[in-house]
Amino acid sequence: MPDLDIDLLVLIVVSSQQSRKLMANLNKKQFYFTIIESTNSLFHDPTVCLLLGLNHDRIDPLINLVNKYCKPVRKYIPVQVRTTGEQMQLPVIEGVVGGATLYAMTVDHFEQV
Repeated sequence: MPDLDIDLLVLIVVSSQQSRKLMANLNKKQFYFTIIESTNSLFHDPTVCLLLGLNHDRIDPLINLVNKYCKPVRKYIPVQVRTTGEQMQLPVIEGVVGGATLYAMTVDHFEQV
């Protein structure tokens, strides 16, 4: 483990689709994490929560990786409409999906068992 002086607990919530590239590049930069996967969410895209323990000196490189691989994108999302047997084209709305939410909390004591 590159930094045994862990003083931050970081949670990254990211869409499952964008998490693959992020996780691969976190591993390349020697960021180690635990995956907490959510198969259901409010939206159609499932989310993944990554749990990291690291030293505060490495937070800026972590944020740069998250910004690089988790950009919000515009997407057309079909709206579910009930009709009375008529053929009609389903309306869509434009939404912004993707991106990530990052939480960082200070750690008073870290011990690896």
